[in-house]
Amino acid sequence: MEPNQASVAQAPSGQGRPIAILAVAMVGVFLLDLVLPRNIPLLPYYFLVVVLSAGVATPRQMAPLIVQAYGLAIAAGIYWGFFPSIDYFTRLLALSGVTAVALRLSAQRGRETAHRRRSEQILRLTLDNAAAGVGLADASGRLFRVNPALCRTLGRDAATLQTLSWPEITHPDEISKEQPLVEEMLANRRDSYRIKKRYLRGDGSTVWLDVSVACVRKADGQIDFFIGQGIDISNEVNSLQALVRSEELLRNTLEQTSVGLALCKQETGQIFQSNQTLRAAVPLAPAVLEATPLPQLLRAVEQPTAAGLDHAHDCEAIDTAAVEALLRGESDHYRVRLRLQRPGGPPGWADVRLTNLRDASGTVMHVLMELDDISELVAQTEYLQAAAAAGVVGIWDWDVPRNILHWDPVMYRLYGRNPSQFAGAYEAWADALHPQDKATTEAAIQSALRGESVYAPRFRVVWPDGSVHHLQAASHTSFDRQGRPLRMLGVNYDVTELVQTQEQLQAEQQRLSTTLDSLLEPHLILGPVHDEAGSIVDLIILRANPAAAAYNHMTMEEFVGARILELWREHVSNGLFDRYLEVLSSGEPLILDNFPFQHAQQGGLRYLDIRAVKVGEELSITWWDMSERIMAERELERRAATDSLTSLLNREEMFGRLQRLMAANQRQSDQLALLFCDIDHFKAVNDTYGHNAGDAVLQAMAARVRSCLRSSDLAARIGGDELLVALPGLTGLPDAMAIAEKLRHLAHKPVSTADWETQISMSIGVALAQPGESHDDLIARADAAMYAAKQQGRDQVVAIAGERPLAER
Repeated sequence: MEPNQASVAQAPSGQGRPIAILAVAMVGVFLLDLVLPRNIPLLPYYFLVVVLSAGVATPRQMAPLIVQAYGLAIAAGIYWGFFPSIDYFTRLLALSGVTAVALRLSAQRGRETAHRRRSEQILRLTLDNAAAGVGLADASGRLFRVNPALCRTLGRDAATLQTLSWPEITHPDEISKEQPLVEEMLANRRDSYRIKKRYLRGDGSTVWLDVSVACVRKADGQIDFFIGQGIDISNEVNSLQALVRSEELLRNTLEQTSVGLALCKQETGQIFQSNQTLRAAVPLAPAVLEATPLPQLLRAVEQPTAAGLDHAHDCEAIDTAAVEALLRGESDHYRVRLRLQRPGGPPGWADVRLTNLRDASGTVMHVLMELDDISELVAQTEYLQAAAAAGVVGIWDWDVPRNILHWDPVMYRLYGRNPSQFAGAYEAWADALHPQDKATTEAAIQSALRGESVYAPRFRVVWPDGSVHHLQAASHTSFDRQGRPLRMLGVNYDVTELVQTQEQLQAEQQRLSTTLDSLLEPHLILGPVHDEAGSIVDLIILRANPAAAAYNHMTMEEFVGARILELWREHVSNGLFDRYLEVLSSGEPLILDNFPFQHAQQGGLRYLDIRAVKVGEELSITWWDMSERIMAERELERRAATDSLTSLLNREEMFGRLQRLMAANQRQSDQLALLFCDIDHFKAVNDTYGHNAGDAVLQAMAARVRSCLRSSDLAARIGGDELLVALPGLTGLPDAMAIAEKLRHLAHKPVSTADWETQISMSIGVALAQPGESHDDLIARADAAMYAAKQQGRDQVVAIAGERPLAER
């Protein structure tokens, strides 16, 4: 089948007409037999028609022709009086053998036709039902065959695609990236390539495909046609782009909020991402901040209470047990108000809230820490009055025994009410609470009234128009000598925007984790591990996707939390660890292609494409294993440089290396010798034992030549039975002659197989490179010395200087 056919060729049908023509031809032979003289026999020609029918008919279709041939042959024999006779019967019997051969050929042709039809049908079904898009294109790139999967992927029908070429359906920005690969294939420097690129769909949209392209060549090496297979990777590319956008959005959201925010690891409570607001509020260096667990961090933030310090009674003791219970996932919220030790400024107040962020299955992902500096809010009453006048903070005063609740004007705005809608009592305030928050908020008030805790909840209120707003409360409760509550004075302020930011952070965190887990390429986030001086001594895996754990043959539980220098000690010797530290220090991304890595989990040397970027104070790393592609490319290069029969260098590679070797040798004092070796009477071996024997002799001679050479020497097969050996670093001609003599003696060893054995000899010409001499001149002199050895009776070693033999053996 020709490659430019649009569909698999169907087997020919309708052999009836050729058979009818052959039947008529046989009748014509019969009539001619009756007309011609009796001494001109036409009997074989009846059966010649039968033989010809074997090329177009099945054995069953040949049966009428065979019967017709016998009938007409007998009729002609009766007409001329040949039948019946022993001679005529003998001739008919011989022609019956021809008929049997014709029947056998017809049957064989039928089997081959059926096999070809089945193969073509399998090929057609395979292409039409393949999940990946497949297309065939001629040498110019014009499509002539596409399967349904490619039509669906590109949003075009087969007829339309077969009027286009690959460049016409490729996104313009991708053509220049692929063109060099196509040109290498056209120049016969490669037979395949793989590329990820965009294509244009029929509706104008684009689709990303992972494309593998190979070619089929004609006997002269020119491309007959291309075979392309494409897999839609749009979702993978879009997921990666979404991941980048999500990370950027997460960073921007953290940095732009006015509340100190940090994401902490579950169980350990170590911070792995924080915003500038938090870092500015905490009196710790960034490196120490990220290495300090939450309970210790809260104690470090807290200003020690001195005797006589104003508002000392408003401070809360840090409940370490409650914090540790939250880190274990036993509770989801913890709040504490601290006397804040602010770096570079006077002490203040901080409202700290810890919240567990859970995924859809209820598993704790991270701990969100919010640090709200409310120093000015609670430090001075004057500021509260000014804030109230500005409409930022609402002040309330509750006379507990008389149940009289006073609101300032801002409180009415925070609750969406006017004075006529507020009865001025506890119950009127409770009616404004969101039904889902009412029980917990009222329980917080009752706890404050009993002196068990400070009332400072965050809750939702429902305005008369149905809208929901989030408020944060802060208060102080006064008691009489018997411990009965007398008065609660407090403030409310709107935190709706902050809550929305927190929800957005949780959603982005969930999307980020989902995207990372869906990536096919291994990806992980590394966090620095500091020593007591704050220096980075290791990197720990904070987060990884399943692909990264699977690549290292580990479960996610084993992989996440592992340290780099314990898992991959090679990071120190190959310099990767220092490069990662440089990325963390400079912020410049790391791009490494085909990086050699001794990977214990993968069983040895691998070649990786590595990308590392700084994300906050962490390191985001993605890698791709390119080992199989690189090994395949190196094997192709090795095959292109060696002779396929002997595994010695081929002619072109030898001449190129010899030219470079001579250029280097002219700068040194050592001598370079060239041995031109020719197997004596090689043609006789081929003529006597066959070409397989000749190949065996060449392979044996190549092995013997290699056994005599050093690692710096070169050996090549440059012709049918001609071998060329280059010997650099010699002290003079005697060294070269000694090696040549060793080769000549090794050649005498018989070469044998189970069927034959032969003993051969070798004529060797030796030449030393002269200053300023080209490699062509050196080869010519060594060749001349070899011919001198031939002329002197073969099985000789002859050295040459200038144009005449210098010595001989």
